[in-house]
Amino acid sequence: MDRRDFLTIGAPRSREAIRGESRGVTAARDASQTPPAFARRSDTDLTTYSGSWTYKQAAHLLRRSTFGPTEAEINQAVADGMEATIDKLFTPWEPPLDGIDSWANATNFQALPDTANGEDFTTFQQKQYERRDLFIRWILLSMQHSPVSIQERLRLFWHNHFTSEVLVVNYPELIYEQYKLFKQHMFGNFKEFTYDISIDMAMLIYLDGIKNYKTTARNNINENYARELMELFTMGVFDWEGNENYSQDDVIAAAHSLSGWQYNVDNPRNILFVDRKAVFKSLWWDNGQKTLMGQTGAWNTQDVIDIIFAQRGDQIAKYICEKIYRGFVYDVADRVVVEQMANAFRAGNWELRPVFEMLLKSEHFYDETNIGAMHKGPIDYMVGMIREMDITTVPGLDDLANARANRDLGGRLQSLGQVPYYPPNVKGWPGGRTWTSTSTLPIRQKFGIDVGAENISLQRKQYYLIDPIEFAKQFSDPYDVQILTDEMSRFLLNTEPSEKEADLLFQTILDGGVDYEWDLDDPNQRPEERIRKFLQAIAQLAKFQLY
Repeated sequence: MDRRDFLTIGAPRSREAIRGESRGVTAARDASQTPPAFARRSDTDLTTYSGSWTYKQAAHLLRRSTFGPTEAEINQAVADGMEATIDKLFTPWEPPLDGIDSWANATNFQALPDTANGEDFTTFQQKQYERRDLFIRWILLSMQHSPVSIQERLRLFWHNHFTSEVLVVNYPELIYEQYKLFKQHMFGNFKEFTYDISIDMAMLIYLDGIKNYKTTARNNINENYARELMELFTMGVFDWEGNENYSQDDVIAAAHSLSGWQYNVDNPRNILFVDRKAVFKSLWWDNGQKTLMGQTGAWNTQDVIDIIFAQRGDQIAKYICEKIYRGFVYDVADRVVVEQMANAFRAGNWELRPVFEMLLKSEHFYDETNIGAMHKGPIDYMVGMIREMDITTVPGLDDLANARANRDLGGRLQSLGQVPYYPPNVKGWPGGRTWTSTSTLPIRQKFGIDVGAENISLQRKQYYLIDPIEFAKQFSDPYDVQILTDEMSRFLLNTEPSEKEADLLFQTILDGGVDYEWDLDDPNQRPEERIRKFLQAIAQLAKFQLY
């Protein structure tokens, strides 16, 4: 069974797969394809951007902080200006709970079949599968219907940092609680965020914190979370000079200190409903003396967080800011800029919002080298296209009645390598250039071609529908084919097409006709067919894979 298949009830994932010892295609890439760890590509820095604020800059900001901004949203951002748009981006919102409202906000979760009411194990597993499936669709729906807000982008970013997998956690209610936690801390205090994720029930299950305990009768210390806390979640293995950030002794000491967080019941296998929040059981905690990063004491979870942030603050600041840089600017880090971010991060006592705002307002962010330079991940590609082209009747999102069709969007995301809460391992998705390959690029392009041609049908019903005439009418002058072509290209391609590309697109929409005969309202001019051909041509350009 494919571990990322959220259409099938999954078996527990092996610890080796979670750790990523078998890294598959990504690890097998030729060294010549691997980008450098960092590079100075521009002489700009975090100085506040003071250049012209045009469609180009507004579109760049929204593409990096939302999923597939619409033409109207970009034009509004131009009118509002940079400061007001960024203020709007940092305004949280509440997605409707359609599809998950019956169970989302309860305080407990069902841990085993309700046999007293005739529920057998198969029925219970089917209910879990359906809830997992609905939760993934809910995430995608929240992205699709998001207002101008960075919220859903940040939730996906933090999910890929503090990684969990639904097939390991198993209970969708706990995954939902974790997703709410990402919203709570998405641009708050990172140190508090790190503590709260350490005692999050989904994380405790995923990285074996729930198995980490010591009692008078048994020593069952588990190092998995302690190791990932240092290696992946805070500081990384090495600092910028190649020195180790922590030792195996530090991992062991942290593991002992982190022990004691458990279900609120002694044996959840015998209890029908269990609280979603973990509780600290002092009798299950190793209260002995531990030495962590040179500090000795009877440390607990809060102490671990305090010590690593105090002793490795510089490394944590650089590691997290480099990850933010790679997520929002470019997949090859500029360490001059990252160091500026890191200094502000530490000086601001680990507050995230000032760091994000400083980056999104900087000259460096709007530098030409960084516009249209990132590879779209599958979610960016699929959800972005759905939003940009106002695609309707999307199976699994707009049409929930057809159970078979509902699997289509998830299957497409799976084939491209990114389904929320189905990462390849605890390291998350590597992103960057790994998103486009000889195997995924044809799949991406074919989807764009099929959507443009209205050529996707399931059980005799057409899906992924576009209204080309309405799409064209959102631009300033759809009755002038040259203006329309230029504005549709500007909107969909993220960077200005080359002279050759622009000519190709113009000739495609002319389709053998002449520009002065173009009339959006004249069926004899075949405007709908010609716009569809234009969209198909756009989808085949390399620039359409970037943002």
